[in-house]
Amino acid sequence: MGYGAFMNVVNNRSEALRLYVTNVQCMYDNGDQGSNLSLFNNAVVNGGAALPASGTQYIEVKASGGCFFETSTFNLKVTDDSDKAIIGEADLLENDNNWYLDKNTNEDVINVMINNSGDQARITVTVASS
Repeated sequence: MGYGAFMNVVNNRSEALRLYVTNVQCMYDNGDQGSNLSLFNNAVVNGGAALPASGTQYIEVKASGGCFFETSTFNLKVTDDSDKAIIGEADLLENDNNWYLDKNTNEDVINVMINNSGDQARITVTVASS
């Protein structure tokens, strides 16, 4: 088991978004250890809504076995659901029990808030209205 985070995505636009999770390395998923990063993959977030609709989704890194010395990472790609245009991508990583934003390709629209205090981190990705 590794360090986890409670994550959600908020869409402040009027148009729907489609999210994709790519480049996953050393993360639990599909309910393993309670983690469900796949919730955010190929997921539609309607305008003015959030994913999950209420609360957060727990995600957890693998910090044992072949992942013991590896950095856990994933990329969250945000697209416009109607025309498939890429809005931006946030690349997240966990290292030494802290989450970090490695890269954000559109900081004017995609805001990533990471709070590493407490037993588990909190990650909120907010897509600003256009």
